Amino acid sequence: MTLIALQRRTARLMIDEVTERMHATGYSWAPARHFPVFENIDPRGSRLTVLAARAAMTHQAMAQLVGELEEYDIVERVPDPSDGRARLVRLTDEGRERVKAALRHIVAIEAEWTQRWQRAGLRGDARAALEAALEDMESSEP
Repeated sequence: MTLIALQRRTARLMIDEVTERMHATGYSWAPARHFPVFENIDPRGSRLTVLAARAAMTHQAMAQLVGELEEYDIVERVPDPSDGRARLVRLTDEGRERVKAALRHIVAIEAEWTQRWQRAGLRGDARAALEAALEDMESSEP
């Protein structure tokens, strides 16, 4: 199995665990397909085009996810104070509560995976190594 496949499989398992824990703690509607919105939204809101670019998705695909989340009152679209023609997607109170709950689960899941990696022989801080490798890659891009 390639490193890419291993990383993708690990990420999938972690995302599945977040979803399961959210369901177990009363958030029965928390599909993993909406994670790109939550992973990329700024605290004060983000434009749809920014969300799509950060998630490496088409504008149309991100618009569909945002539309679904609007139906459940998890996000809302509001005028962008810096440009009245544009709109920001931002979390509602319900959305912020969901993100807080998810982050609590994510912290626990990451700690559990860190222990697994250490038991498997990984030395050092996996997060720091991944961040450094990404920074190195991004700084070497033209």
